[in-house]
Amino acid sequence: MQIQIVAGTDRSDTQSLQDRITQLLNELGNTVQAEAYGANGLVDILEVRATDGQREILVLNCSRLQIQAVLDWQSCSEDTNEFEDLVLHLVRSPDSYQ
Repeated sequence: MQIQIVAGTDRSDTQSLQDRITQLLNELGNTVQAEAYGANGLVDILEVRATDGQREILVLNCSRLQIQAVLDWQSCSEDTNEFEDLVLHLVRSPDSYQ
């Protein structure tokens, strides 16, 4: 599993990267709105999608707790290699910097 954390700031280079990722994954339909889930719920939905065959997922507006939960899930799943080819793009919520 590969995890890319994208800072949700107003910087133009970060915004440009986020826009490109969003455009690509919106075309594929693999976008998750993190604010709809708690930390454990987010991991659950990502696991369901990964098990269903999605291999690249964009997760918007992640809190620090959600990012940590996904990183913990990654470390636990490394033993099984079940999601070895999964790529997650986690976009931090601007509120998570406070």
